[in-house]
Amino acid sequence: MKLHVRTFQSDSEKTNTHPDVVLIHGTGSNGEMWNKQLEFLHARGHRAYALDLRGHGLSEEPLDTTDLEVHITDVMETLQALDLRYPIVFVGHSLGSILSMTIAERHPDMVGRVFAASLPGRVPKAMEVAFRWFLKGAFPRLQSLEIGKNLPWRERTLLETRVHTLEQIVENFGGVNFVDRQLNVSCPVHFSVGRFDPVAPCVYVEHIHKSMPHSTLKIYEWSGHNFMDVQFESFNNWLNQHLE
Repeated sequence: MKLHVRTFQSDSEKTNTHPDVVLIHGTGSNGEMWNKQLEFLHARGHRAYALDLRGHGLSEEPLDTTDLEVHITDVMETLQALDLRYPIVFVGHSLGSILSMTIAERHPDMVGRVFAASLPGRVPKAMEVAFRWFLKGAFPRLQSLEIGKNLPWRERTLLETRVHTLEQIVENFGGVNFVDRQLNVSCPVHFSVGRFDPVAPCVYVEHIHKSMPHSTLKIYEWSGHNFMDVQFESFNNWLNQHLE
């Protein structure tokens, strides 16, 4: 399935020499989360594209079983329609980091660099159980109250996401484990994580980083899973540092 794409670029930029950048959001979010990054990358001469995964943002939700392979197929089909210059740069957050790392592992010729923010190396069982209970109880009640318009963007966007979309992620991604196996990614990988991230524990990201000699790691102190929302200038500088 072809995904909706958000971009900040012009046709005249097709002749520049900066790598194209594809940004992939996480669960219960959409490509709008990358607006500041799209503008930042555009100003520095990159063509940049933020995808809405299926069931998120403006992309369709076919109500099918949606596992890692389905998301990968969607992303690959969408990339083929974008007239990209390879190798490209991936910027992922959470689920988007899982997809970015997997594509880099499977298709090394098309990926020049990966920025993996809040990579869930192994989702804690307690977090998975808590999210299941949230979807069955509090989530539908909050949706029925129609309070989303009064909430900050990220919380509002989560409540606007269909239950099926979120349930499929819980059902099909709980077994993701990048901690107990060696990731075979040949391009440079740049990890970033919040020190107190409950979804992507910092200790797991540190472990993965140490197992990959061509990687770097930036830890955002006193931060959680969505540190780029409030520390976007630092996040943009981190991107720029390694893109240059």
